[in-house]
Amino acid sequence: MSTRFPILRPALVAAGAVLALAGCSGGDQVGNSRGAYLGGLSKQVAKDITSIGKAKPAPAKPDPEAESRSALGLNKGPLVYISMEGNGYASVIGMAGENGAMRTYYTPYKQSIVLRNGLVAATRGFGFDMESADTASVESLIRSRRSGTAPKVIRYLDGLSLERPIPLSCQVSNTGKTVSYPFAGTTWSGVQMVEHCTGIAGLKLDNSYVVSAAGSIVSSRQWVTPQLGYMTIQTVRP
Repeated sequence: MSTRFPILRPALVAAGAVLALAGCSGGDQVGNSRGAYLGGLSKQVAKDITSIGKAKPAPAKPDPEAESRSALGLNKGPLVYISMEGNGYASVIGMAGENGAMRTYYTPYKQSIVLRNGLVAATRGFGFDMESADTASVESLIRSRRSGTAPKVIRYLDGLSLERPIPLSCQVSNTGKTVSYPFAGTTWSGVQMVEHCTGIAGLKLDNSYVVSAAGSIVSSRQWVTPQLGYMTIQTVRP
């Protein structure tokens, strides 16, 4: 089911599209040793990225706006609505803790997502989680609504629960497009920013953000890890 978030409109990214990194995931062979698997960091990350099969159709989701309006009456703190394309999870989640620019949100199942000024910094409990991310340089460009190039590093857990870093070079661009839309009783507005990142094994990511005049990211679509794919995040209550 499509949402009303302008961040998902075809002008920037195909609505509901899963990152197209499908490849051939050849079967395991008896002769492969653990040592061979661990040898070569870049080679392993490349394998994880290129061996992802086609995602199964996501199950039907509740109406995002209806769910968000209901959550507003039950919760007093900050809320965001998330939709994860890799595993089909979608829900309103509430902030459970805050430390400076870091906010931790929990799902009803105690999974967590950490946002640093609106950018995904970590996930826990979903499997193949993002361990951490270095986003300070791209964050500075995005939140100030400036164009430029900056580095970024995403670290995720592979099938052996080993941390794998993915270094990226990202081009941030101000589209010059101002958007305004209603969601869950509030009208959200901002400038649309896009972030195009490239990495090893031909990896290409296209994230997008709506950034308010105050520099807050009110909605976004961000790539998390090879297995989790993209996550859409819409502010319900700041």
